[in-house]
Amino acid sequence: MEVIDSTPGTGLSVTFARTGLGTSWSDRYGSILELAEACDVPTQWTCRTGVCHTCVTAVLSGEASYDVAPLEDPGRDELLICSATPRNDLVVDL
Repeated sequence: MEVIDSTPGTGLSVTFARTGLGTSWSDRYGSILELAEACDVPTQWTCRTGVCHTCVTAVLSGEASYDVAPLEDPGRDELLICSATPRNDLVVDL
């Protein structure tokens, strides 16, 4: 398993609402899932490519984007944390 550096970034604010943890985004993370893992935020995932939708998570505020569009978009006000990155300050239901 890859060890991910958990040093906070200096970018956009990402808040995991259920855990009460807020941190700053860094481009060293490939996805919101990688940031959550670095912060020990409990998550669910399977594919890490946006195919299975196991990681679908509610967005409470903010927006995210995908480098590669998922095969099927998540529901309104949801994102796939395994392949999404924040576009602005983001609060997710994790």
